[in-house]
Amino acid sequence: MNFDRSTTSPSPLRWLNVIERGGTDDWRDLYRRCRDREFAGQVAELLALSDPDMLPSARLWRFLLEDLHPDLKVHLPADRPAATTEPP
Repeated sequence: MNFDRSTTSPSPLRWLNVIERGGTDDWRDLYRRCRDREFAGQVAELLALSDPDMLPSARLWRFLLEDLHPDLKVHLPADRPAATTEPP
């Protein structure tokens, strides 16, 4: 899969595409790269751009990044309880 689908050259959004649509090997590569605190911080900032339908992946990566780097706090603006539909 071409994770640089939004551009003809590599961009940081590539990593958001990996988080949302990548496979196991893609995630392993990203996790290895995130051992670098600076890189992990860049990925953490991208999580705020996550597709609301892909929030479970973003939440998992928030946990992974904060576990790797306890001083890194990841904020997901769309991180709120799912809306529920109650019967009338």
